[in-house]
Amino acid sequence: MSSDAPTTAHKLPLTPPTLTSNSSNQGLNTTNISVNVFSLSLQFYWKHQRCIQRSIADTLYASGKTIGTKVLLLEGNLQLSFHLTTNPAPPASTLPPPSSSPSPTPSKTLGSQANTTQSQTSPSTTISNTTVTATKATTQAPPQCSYTVKAIRFGFQIDMMNSTPGNYTINIKEKDGPKTVRSFIQKSTHEVTTHEIKDLKPCTEYEHNVTFSDSAGKEACKNTENKTRTKEISKDDIKEGSFKPEYVCYRSDWDIGSSLFSSNNIPAKKCPNGSAVFCIKPRYDDICTDLTTDFTSETCLNSFNLTRSITVDYLDPTEINQTFLKQLPVKIESIKLPPNCSNLTIDYTCQEIGKLNHTKELSELEPFTDYSCTGQLKENNVTIENKKTAVKFRVDCDLTINFTKQSVTNSSIYLKWKTTSKNCHDVLPNLQKKLSYDCSCHLTAPNQNHKPVQANKLPERGTCNITGLQPYKSYTCGVQPKYNDKEVPEQMKTVTKETAIGKPDGIATLSVAVPENNVITVTCGHSKHFNGPEKKFVAILLYAGVTQKKLENETCGFKFKDLSYSTQYELKVTAFNGHFHSNPKKESVTTSYNDKALIGFLVFFIIIAFVALVLVAYKSYHYRTSKNDVMLEPTEIYVNVPQYRHKDTYC
Repeated sequence: MSSDAPTTAHKLPLTPPTLTSNSSNQGLNTTNISVNVFSLSLQFYWKHQRCIQRSIADTLYASGKTIGTKVLLLEGNLQLSFHLTTNPAPPASTLPPPSSSPSPTPSKTLGSQANTTQSQTSPSTTISNTTVTATKATTQAPPQCSYTVKAIRFGFQIDMMNSTPGNYTINIKEKDGPKTVRSFIQKSTHEVTTHEIKDLKPCTEYEHNVTFSDSAGKEACKNTENKTRTKEISKDDIKEGSFKPEYVCYRSDWDIGSSLFSSNNIPAKKCPNGSAVFCIKPRYDDICTDLTTDFTSETCLNSFNLTRSITVDYLDPTEINQTFLKQLPVKIESIKLPPNCSNLTIDYTCQEIGKLNHTKELSELEPFTDYSCTGQLKENNVTIENKKTAVKFRVDCDLTINFTKQSVTNSSIYLKWKTTSKNCHDVLPNLQKKLSYDCSCHLTAPNQNHKPVQANKLPERGTCNITGLQPYKSYTCGVQPKYNDKEVPEQMKTVTKETAIGKPDGIATLSVAVPENNVITVTCGHSKHFNGPEKKFVAILLYAGVTQKKLENETCGFKFKDLSYSTQYELKVTAFNGHFHSNPKKESVTTSYNDKALIGFLVFFIIIAFVALVLVAYKSYHYRTSKNDVMLEPTEIYVNVPQYRHKDTYC
């Protein structure tokens, strides 16, 4: 159970209220009660407001139902206001007689259940100095609600006649129109009140109604007519308005949007800020002329017009059609100014984007640079304030590079060119100080892992020599123009050239072996860079500087046969591309002796030696046997003396 409820010890005695009528109108059946409680704290009231209200209601002599309660804290006091609806008045005998002093009535107290969860109780509070005033309880009469509508300047005047105080809603709707004007008013007295509704269309019939709202619901108010026509518009109802410098505006408390047209049938539009200002934007060709605006309406018989002089001040600079030729020096192709304006000119100044402190004339603009240009309008060479045009400007010179000379070596490509331009021809010589070129070459074949080679810059402009290239390779070389050290986009000129045939790379490694006494084998390693059309290897064997044998092969492997034994040879191996030999790789190699011939000689020598020994032994033996035979037999020696014939001296 809530602790906010008062306990049984806290009775709230109420002093008997005095019931007095506060209105002489006996037809009212409502009771207005005001209770001023001086000794009741605000905190206590909020805790026990339901019990307090019930106790006060029980003290009344009329049975009723409390509709609402209003609580105000005034200077520390609590003021309670009640609005009660009572039943039909009881018999007069039950009503207390009027008296200047309060009649005694039984005092009622507020009972409540003790709070068992709290050990302490709130202090007792007594409501005192209570005054209750009430109207005489009578049968409730229906609310009085009637009004009249009067056409006035700019709209209607609504008069609420002898109407019951309360909330009223006024609805104004154009006949056969979609828009409804709704106004809410609060009437506090029975007196006649007046309410004006303006910003309506002139000479237009409107439907209207007024409704009264209270707690019981809504009720329509009475009126003899539910349609009323607005008054006609006059020239005095139109004033000059303002919105933007480029607009002709008129102001009126009439809704003149549908009846305002210029002489060129341009309809007026209401300003977006919600004011009663309608504007017409003159055409571009209306500048420096007179613009007549007609005020007409299908329902109004009268019509009139107003004329405004459209000076240059009405010109919207953003509508100026200005075309610049994309060339240097800058030339303006056309500027379309209002045709009816004379002596109107535009002076242009430009600033490089990012360098706004430096201003240039059109004749000073450079290529490949972004500019923000402003055109100042002048009339008779006099500046017109707040009339400027804005344009973004950039000229990209169409540089054309024509090669006049191309030459190649086996390691370089030389290029020479001449630069021309169509849209910057007249200023091209002056651009040479800031115009430079970068040259580079890269291998044309795809998937070549080779970085681009930059050219050496030559003192002569329009030339470059790209060195450090590989022989017998196809290169794509480009010349990239630059202005102020910034590359000019999409202006590179390329050419494909093939370097000349060069010397092949030398033999990297060489291995020589003598597998047999008069045989030499050769193997070698190479980078495969022949730098020419053919890919061959050549091995030459020399003895005493004279070529003995020469072999060629597509792989680096050779075998020399049938060589001399025990002979020192000189070996040279080169790579050959059909035009050039690489630097030779040299090696000295010696064949072995002929072991087979030696063995045969030794065998033959042994055989000969053996035979010789046998012969010697045999002769020695034969000699010994012959000597023994001579000693045993006599030996006769015959001497045959030759006979000489002496030649006669005289023969």
